[in-house]
Amino acid sequence: MKVARGIFMVGSGQIGLSNPMDCHVYLIDTGGGLAVIDAGVGIETEGILENIRQDGFDLNDLRWLLITHCHADHAGGSWWIRREIGCEVIAPKIEDAILEKGTDGELGLDVAKRSAIYPEDYVFHHCKVDRSVEDGECLKLGGLKVFTIQVSGHSWGSACYLLELDGWRALFSSDVVFYGGTIGLGNWPGSSLEGYRRDIGKLANLGVKALFPGHFLWTLRDGQRHLDIAVANLQSAWVPPAWQHNHPHR
Repeated sequence: MKVARGIFMVGSGQIGLSNPMDCHVYLIDTGGGLAVIDAGVGIETEGILENIRQDGFDLNDLRWLLITHCHADHAGGSWWIRREIGCEVIAPKIEDAILEKGTDGELGLDVAKRSAIYPEDYVFHHCKVDRSVEDGECLKLGGLKVFTIQVSGHSWGSACYLLELDGWRALFSSDVVFYGGTIGLGNWPGSSLEGYRRDIGKLANLGVKALFPGHFLWTLRDGQRHLDIAVANLQSAWVPPAWQHNHPHR
């Protein structure tokens, strides 16, 4: 489903594009290969690949899988896509090691199961990471440049990915910041208000037009406004508004 020039949504449990537990899964047509951002939960993952075909793309052109963080709804399908396609899996530092061999505790999966976000019999399949990226690192994907911005607080080392195209900027903010400026602060290992306070300033003054978060609404205009709300909230005296995961298994 096309959402902007060269950007497609190819998975989402929220709008019924793929498994109900999937985050929003985005595809970028770089002009020299396809890049997918996040991989869903790892159940019925073939539906995501079918959506890519339905949008008119050849799966042989899928070259990169960018993972924002290792929570199951974003990274659980990584191993399957890598096995089926052979694309390069890219993940941010800290998250890379957890994706490869993290415990259920490090993944936050045990807490999520106790909270009925995932069924008790769900199994996270670890995935080899082909390339680790650091905060500020530029990825050259086909004819495009994508910048890594690590903002801890939702998880150990969550990454946002900033795409600039002819002066137009889009931020794939994952679960770091959502539409309306809410944040992904939770009660699981790796999530901390301290991390948010330390890193949220990295999202100020980016000039973002389109904001593509991991859940809920996205916007093609004034994306920076939602980031600025989050930055301002984290400078006030009270814990800022946080996203509540209304999940079908709850």
